[in-house]
Amino acid sequence: MNVSNTREVSFLGCGLSDHLLAVRAGVPRDIALHCAADFLVTTRDLLLVAEEIDSSAVRAAAILLVEAAGAVLNAAD
Repeated sequence: MNVSNTREVSFLGCGLSDHLLAVRAGVPRDIALHCAADFLVTTRDLLLVAEEIDSSAVRAAAILLVEAAGAVLNAAD
């Protein structure tokens, strides 16, 4: 059985040419996609809380998780 793995994908830029975080290369695709799904479920929950308490910090955390999930999806492509 041929299992596809992720490739390295950087995200969360912290300067003109550097990134703070990256998805690691070599993670089995199914595991990576499961992690991306977990990021999105957590994002949904955070945004529901952010609506109730009007928290910019919670919204910022949700944005970070969306960026992480997007990077995982790109890495698994």
